[in-house]
Formats: sequence, C-alpha cells, structure tokens
Amino acid sequence: MKINKFAVAIFAATVLFSSCKKSSPEITSPEEPTPTSNSLYSVWVTTAAGSSYLLTADNLMKDTLLTAANNQGIDITSHLPAAFYAIYAYAYEGKYYLSNDGTRFSQFEVVNGKSWKETNNYAFPGNFYLGKVLKDISTKDEMVMTKTAGTTNKTKNVLEQPIYFMNVNNLTINKTIGIEIPMITFNPKTPEGKDHNPYIVPTSFTQRGDKLFVGHKYRSNETRKDIIDTAYMYVCDYPSLANGKIIKDARGGFAAGHWEVQTLTFTDDNKDLYVVTKKTDAATYGLLRIKSGQTTFDPDYFFDLKDYNVFSNNISQVQKLGDGKVYISPFVIDPANKKIVADLRILVGGGESKTTMNFMENGKLYDVFKTDESKWYVYEYDPAKNSVKRGAEIDPGISQVYHLNKLR
Repeated sequence: MKINKFAVAIFAATVLFSSCKKSSPEITSPEEPTPTSNSLYSVWVTTAAGSSYLLTADNLMKDTLLTAANNQGIDITSHLPAAFYAIYAYAYEGKYYLSNDGTRFSQFEVVNGKSWKETNNYAFPGNFYLGKVLKDISTKDEMVMTKTAGTTNKTKNVLEQPIYFMNVNNLTINKTIGIEIPMITFNPKTPEGKDHNPYIVPTSFTQRGDKLFVGHKYRSNETRKDIIDTAYMYVCDYPSLANGKIIKDARGGFAAGHWEVQTLTFTDDNKDLYVVTKKTDAATYGLLRIKSGQTTFDPDYFFDLKDYNVFSNNISQVQKLGDGKVYISPFVIDPANKKIVADLRILVGGGESKTTMNFMENGKLYDVFKTDESKWYVYEYDPAKNSVKRGAEIDPGISQVYHLNKLR
C-alpha cells in the first residue's frame, strides 16, 4: 500500500479557516441555541495542514456556512495519524468507527452536534485498518467487515482473508470466518525483467442470494502498483464458503477499487451484479455484468466508460438511485441500457465531486462539489426530476471532503 501522507499539524480553527469573508452566508454563532431537530448530518473535512474536522448540521440544504471557525467544528485530528486515515473510517447506524493508528478500533458518537466521545473500542490481535463493510450481510446490531490486508499463504498459494461479524452494541466479535482466494500461478515481470511477486488486494465483497462474490486485483511487491488488466472474481457458496472458484474477464481491466471501505460493485433491481473495472495504465473505466442466477461474467455485456471522466478526482462510493440508475461520480448511469443519464458537474453549473462517501435519503442523493469558482457546496440530486438543488456552503479553507453522512 502506497499512499502520499499529509503533514499533520494542529492549528487554531480560527487560523485554519481565516479565508472566511463577511460576504459569506450567515453563520450561526456557538452562543445561539442549537435548533431542535431529529436529524443530524456530518461533513468530514480536512485542511491543507492535515487537520481534520467534523462539521455538523441538522439540515444540509439550509443556506448557511459550515465551518470549524469559532469552535463550531469537532476537531478530530488527534484521532488520526494523518488526514488520509479517514479512508479507514465508516459511519454506521449513527456512529463513527475509526481505525486510529491500527492498534485501537474505536466507536465514536457525536454529542449535541458540538463534540464527540468514544463510546467503545476493540483491540484486534494485530494491526487492524477497516477494509470493506459487507452491507448485504450486516444488520442493525451487527456490522460485517474486513480488514485492509489479508495474509498471503505461499505454501497454499492463497490469500487468507478474514471477515469479522462485530456486535456494534458492545463492540465484540460475534464470529470470524475466513475465505481463501487462490492466486495466479505465473509471476509476471516488470519491464526491467524483475519478478513482480504479486499479491492480492480484495476490492469488493458482495453477497447475492446463496453466493458470495469477492472482486480482487493484483499489485506488485516490486513497484507497489496495480498490475494485470484482468477482472478477477472469487465466487463461493454463502454462508458455507464451499465450492469456491475464480472467474475472470480481460475486457475492461482489473476489478476497480482498493481495500478501503468504498465498494465498486452493485446489484440492480433484477439482481444482476455489476463490477466497475479499471485499466492499469490508461486509468479508464468500464462495467462488467454477472447476470442474476449466474456465476460467470456475461459475455454479451461490457459498458466501456473510457470516454467519460469517471472518478476524475476521488474514488467515491457507488450509489444506487433506483429505477435502474446508479451514481458513479460524477455521472448518473443506466447500466442495463448502457446510457449516461446525467453529468452532475454540468447540473451544478460547473464543478467536481470531491467526496469519498456520499449518501441517499428519501430517494435523493447528497454529495459535495467544489465549483469552478473554488467554492464548496452540498448538492441534492433528485433522480426522479433529474435536477439538483444547492445546499449549505462549506468553508473555503478546506482541502478535502471525505465523508458526507446522515447520522440520524
């Protein structure tokens, strides 16, 4: 895993967000009473200095400015070795789960929208960074998840990947199961003739009926880059994990994504499973399909997205919008009919999607865009009307939005 790290420095919020101007939308001062609301939303932001904040609101569509200035944000910098560790965090059933520095898995709750507290923690036997959350299997009381890296067993020539069933009420492990993904039998070479010595990175876990599908890709121990432009999927029975097999398709590149929480596979209303693919060098994307009831890639389906600037700024969560449509940032796509329905960059009047996690509520999508004027706004997209509304502005002093969440 190779990630560029930010320098971590803690400064006063008033200095970090000094770019706020008097002409900005009205800001609620901390002395004013917090509006009574049953809803609570959070925006996880970072600054160029590497500091991280949760900005909370009871209404994301209100014409206001979300800022950490004057102690209006929750400073969470001390819980992260660096700002990018937000990719190892997840909001689930109203609480945040953080990997911290890999030695303490924590559960946090936002209190009155003004602070947060650790409500529980769990110590795994070794380093643990949150990987995928298996939403198809998880329940209100149990979060099913993986860690970022399994163990390569060279004797068996498999990746041993554990899956944890965590009780979120007391933060204990109800059970752990493990899958073994067979590795390729050849060792590809670098252009210089060195062995890549490849290893497997799981990119998605999808349970559909009595089958579990695990998308995965190969990376080089030599270059620490993605290699092999083939989409690999491990398929086995669920919950027995028996009868495992590897299926593959080389038309679109590898199964896109990495080991952090975003998942780039989805099922439609017909239970067809779609897999986002990516080319290693060209960084272009596509869609493969495994039809309902099948365990092989559909040879008659490939949606080539190479002419579209998919994930131009961030790999973000794929969202199902209903009525056969999905959001693959920044596009609304009809995968079954291979159609681009909308480009949200155009609908917002010029801008780029900047989140790693967006969310759906009441049939509408919520995401954050940085406009061509370098302003940050929350936008609501209504798939039924194919229209957007602009909501709250986010302090222009930020450099990144990781999570946009509804907590309650």
